[in-house]
Amino acid sequence: MTKIELTLPDRFSKIDPELRDRLLAGAIREIASAQLKEKEEEKEEAKKNILKFERTYHKSFEEFEKKLPVDADYKPHEDVVEWSFWNDVYKQAQQLIDDLRFVLGKN
Repeated sequence: MTKIELTLPDRFSKIDPELRDRLLAGAIREIASAQLKEKEEEKEEAKKNILKFERTYHKSFEEFEKKLPVDADYKPHEDVVEWSFWNDVYKQAQQLIDDLRFVLGKN
């Protein structure tokens, strides 16, 4: 287990330790829930953008990237950059969603 140190007002330390622990745990759950919702929305936006490219090119990103000719028009090159961005957003959001679900006990 990892120990995390917090700096809180002195008055907080005077609260009953059991109540203080419940307050901190509740705050963490509340923030994790809000972040989970935000990351799920971010993942959904990324998925919509990824699907847009897959429908346009009728290929996965990996197939498209491998077969992109060096002398292709500028548009496919711009698309590969944007598509790559949305793939990264999707993967990062999924990792954070998994972490937040763990925090919330929603494995």
